[in-house]
Amino acid sequence: MSVKPVTSSAGKRAGELFTAAGGRDKPRDNFIKRLFHGGFSLTVTFWIFCVSVPLVAHLVFSRLIFPVLDVHTWYGSTIFLIWPALALLYAGVACTGLWRSRTSFAGNPLWPNLAGLAALLGAAGAAIYAVVIVGSWFMLTTV
Repeated sequence: MSVKPVTSSAGKRAGELFTAAGGRDKPRDNFIKRLFHGGFSLTVTFWIFCVSVPLVAHLVFSRLIFPVLDVHTWYGSTIFLIWPALALLYAGVACTGLWRSRTSFAGNPLWPNLAGLAALLGAAGAAIYAVVIVGSWFMLTTV
C-alpha cells in the first residue's frame, strides 16, 4: 500500500496560518537593509541607532583612535579622512531608517512627527560633524 500525499489537511492549514502570522518562508533581510527600510521600531531606531551608536563611535574615535594617530603619516591622514565618510554613510542609513520607521508607529502622533524632525536634524548634524573632522585634519596638517 502506498501512502497518498495529503493535499488538504490540518497540517497544511496550520502551515498556512503560521506563514500568514509571520512565519519565515523567505530569508530575513540583513541588518543594514532592515535598518535602512525602517524594519525596527521607532523607539529602537531612535535610541539605539540614532543616539547610542553614534555616541559610542565618537567616544571611541576621540578617546582611543585620535590620541594615537599621527596625521602627518599616510595612514593617520587616511583614517582621519575615512572617519567622516563612514559617519556620513552611517548617518544616512540611520536617519533614513528613523524617517521610515515613523510610518509603523501606533502611539501618540506627536512622536512620529518629532522623530521626523530628529531624522532631519541628525542628518544635518552628521554633515556638520564631517565638516568639522575634515577641517580639524586640515588645520592639524598645515601647522
